[in-house]
Amino acid sequence: MTKESKRVAIPGERLGVEEEYVPGKGVYVENGELYSKAYGEVDVDAQGKRIDVRSSKNVTVPEVGDLVEAVIEGMKEDSARVRIMVIRGKRSLTGDFEGVLHVSQIAKSYVESIFDAVNMNDRILARVVTSWPPFQLSTADDDLGVIYSTCTKCGEELVLRKGGLFCRRDKIFERKKISRSYLLKEA
Repeated sequence: MTKESKRVAIPGERLGVEEEYVPGKGVYVENGELYSKAYGEVDVDAQGKRIDVRSSKNVTVPEVGDLVEAVIEGMKEDSARVRIMVIRGKRSLTGDFEGVLHVSQIAKSYVESIFDAVNMNDRILARVVTSWPPFQLSTADDDLGVIYSTCTKCGEELVLRKGGLFCRRDKIFERKKISRSYLLKEA
């Protein structure tokens, strides 16, 4: 069997279409689309035009309620696209997982723009609120939010000073939704 690709799928994840592939083990068809039945490794047989999902207990994917560390990779006025890097308290992730942080999930109080809370390349601590990709995240709890950031002007690391994130080089504070677990605190 020639394997075209190997990745991890979650239940209900779209894998392909019936016109291109035959559903194998761990795969079901709905309206001509192939979906994964379980968490597992995806095996694509390019020659046989077959897709299988091998269920595995060793698969680690984000689940509702998990605390995750993620990096901001894209931003719009109302949301940020993130790459989930780590699930706290669990073994390493079994694949790449994207998440979305919507402005309504930033804090318990009103936040007008995502740019008032996070910036590109910020590392955040967030809670997973949905069980499908892209995983919806929340930083509304007090202990969640930005855990590492750099200055948007010069790229220098920001330190926690007087409850805000401060750039020692440019002598400016940046507005962010800061986690209680922020990594760099001023001595």
